[in-house]
Amino acid sequence: MAWDDSPDIHGDLYIQMDVKDSSGIIAELERLGLEGRIDGAVSSIDLAAPTVNAINRWCGNRTMPVRFDRVLSKDEMRDLWMSAGIFNRLSVTDDEITTDGIMRLNQRCKLIVKPNISASSRGITIIDRGTGKDLVSACIEKARQTSFDGRFLVEEFVEGEEFTVDLLGDSYGNVCCYGSSIQYHSHYSPTNHVTVIHHWNSGKYDDDTWSRVAAFGIQCYKALGLHSMFGHLEIIMKADGSFTPVEMGARSSGFICSHTVSAASGHDYLRDYIDMLHGGRVEHGHYLNGPVSSMWFSYDIPSGSFSMTATDITRFLDPRITILFENHDGLKAGCHYGDYIDDEDRDKFGYAILTAPRDILTYSTIEEANRQFLRTYLN
Repeated sequence: MAWDDSPDIHGDLYIQMDVKDSSGIIAELERLGLEGRIDGAVSSIDLAAPTVNAINRWCGNRTMPVRFDRVLSKDEMRDLWMSAGIFNRLSVTDDEITTDGIMRLNQRCKLIVKPNISASSRGITIIDRGTGKDLVSACIEKARQTSFDGRFLVEEFVEGEEFTVDLLGDSYGNVCCYGSSIQYHSHYSPTNHVTVIHHWNSGKYDDDTWSRVAAFGIQCYKALGLHSMFGHLEIIMKADGSFTPVEMGARSSGFICSHTVSAASGHDYLRDYIDMLHGGRVEHGHYLNGPVSSMWFSYDIPSGSFSMTATDITRFLDPRITILFENHDGLKAGCHYGDYIDDEDRDKFGYAILTAPRDILTYSTIEEANRQFLRTYLN
């Protein structure tokens, strides 16, 4: 079930319905005679988490707590993490501060304005210190318009290394970190952090750091009261080595579920999820620091550039790197490029899902291949 007229990935059946319409979707599944024939439900967007829970309940599977029968908002996550003592930055909701108050706060620090309920990086704006009132007001309105409840948060913008932490918990209290990626952001999204590379099982940090990432991720997962579901968490490691959570979805994203995390962890992330739905146990702990790395690579095209030749990064990769999946339909000759605003700008160009031994698939190796690609594509 999805909104797209023509999905990129094809299965046995495609139903075009609003993914938030749980009762309508279940009614359609029943009409099609599929009751008792579905192993379980999975989604890659936060807005569909309640529908996933409803379908799993209809299937007789393990389900998330009833709290997740609606989308958990950013302010609810923050409050639960504050109660657990693991949220350590300034954060206020729209009913706690005025525009003038935001202006005063912005004199002291860089801020981020974000919708309370939204998908991916949409509606988010980073505000540099001392920004004018008109621009601040525009950022507030953008966040309000994007949020499904019309509310927004203003937070201190924390500098540091950003990670995803990809988790799975069962109904017995076990939680496992299957993978963690370093996020690399677009150079051409001036007021938003649009991720263009996720690198799982990177050799950039030592085993102890990765173990701390996994432990903090499990702590964040449990603090939300989540179980019987994936957890897709974003955290930031500050310069002093401490962590702060950004947000978490009760789901896993696309190729994270099916390809990247399984390759890096050596464990079938999706199969283990289905087994868990039917009463299986998850191994408590983590599967980090193995010999294999994986990457989700998407294109970061310089602002103001113009493409001359149709090509893609796979032509410039080390031959020891395996391409698990690729789509470069958006890379064509004769295209003009501007700034990245959000994930939609990134998604339309294409991507490659890569895996290789940890010492082969490195960020520096991919950066060199990307430089070669850009020299060819834009000249």
